[in-house]
Amino acid sequence: MRKITIAEILSLAEYKIRPVITKLPPSIVTNIYSPARKAFIKLLARETRTGTYMPPESEARTLWGIRFNSGIFNAAGMFKHGEGYYTAASQGAGAYLAGTSTGAYRRGNERKGVLHPFMPYPKSGSASNWMGLPNEGHESLAKRLSKIEKVEGCPLGVSVSASPEIPDVEAVKELVYGMELFKSANVDFIELNESCPNVPHDKHTNSIGLDENLLNRLEYIGKNFIKRTGANPPVIVKLTNDTDIQIIPALLDVLAGLGFGAVNFGNTSTGYEKYASMINSGDKPLFDYFTSTFGGGLSGRILKMRSFELSSYAASYIEKHPTSKEFYIIRTGGIDSLEDIRQSDEAGIALNQWFTGYFENFAKHGHSLYKHLFTRHN
Repeated sequence: MRKITIAEILSLAEYKIRPVITKLPPSIVTNIYSPARKAFIKLLARETRTGTYMPPESEARTLWGIRFNSGIFNAAGMFKHGEGYYTAASQGAGAYLAGTSTGAYRRGNERKGVLHPFMPYPKSGSASNWMGLPNEGHESLAKRLSKIEKVEGCPLGVSVSASPEIPDVEAVKELVYGMELFKSANVDFIELNESCPNVPHDKHTNSIGLDENLLNRLEYIGKNFIKRTGANPPVIVKLTNDTDIQIIPALLDVLAGLGFGAVNFGNTSTGYEKYASMINSGDKPLFDYFTSTFGGGLSGRILKMRSFELSSYAASYIEKHPTSKEFYIIRTGGIDSLEDIRQSDEAGIALNQWFTGYFENFAKHGHSLYKHLFTRHN
């Protein structure tokens, strides 16, 4: 019988006492969970499952000539500093994603004495965070990733973002420099985070609703990285789940035309009014306090329908308008079950990423979460 680990014991204990903790005043709940969450991820990243689990061969898929042992892996923000690759690989993840990384060190957001605020909504299967892209910078992360001995079928990816506080022209040059570092570090794919809700964005939309600043960044990356490297490694663009579905056709045409490899719908949401009705009444005081005090991005089950709506629409468009090179749709938001993955497969969505759903499953099944995910129906 496999020995239970410290991370598994703590996660299961928290899962059981969570209903009690979340009845405390919301400010206290935030003060408990914000540091505890980071400490837990550090602990988790040091543990590996005894014996590597290999998902059924039927779950494997090959994209851009890269084998993914399954169609699900962690979203950006879980392993910010490049830790935990062997944890994910031993559990049976379809890939591993580090970051998000920026050009220079960022401490991240702090308010009311809380660094990197986080709030769970346990009855709603959801959460909020206001992190602000804390990271050590491209050079530090690239150095760490370059030392990873990759496991077959668990590709190494990295999430990157332009530094939000410097002018766009400088930021995109710094971003491409970082992408060069990660290419040299032998990463298999790069995800461009264009959707972080916890840092400032300067937007100027054109006549068809596309952000001109985003288009300028994409064009610069297409010319100065993708074209020059032959799209190796492939670059994925991650967009928010708040994306207007009407602009997706034009957006996909731009991305495919510039040589990007995929689009990911999407990141967390700031649609507080839209999702307030989906929050369980027992979680409402926590939700109201966090969104009014910190803002931040919503994640978890409440985004399930929207992530599928955007991703399936995009997949349908690509099917009707085939691209000249490989281009895929990735889904993030509310993924927490095999049923979600099957729904994505049927809609032509190539990959899925999870975050809140990962921790919910880890609390119940520990390091065997991927094994449970893929074997309970077989």
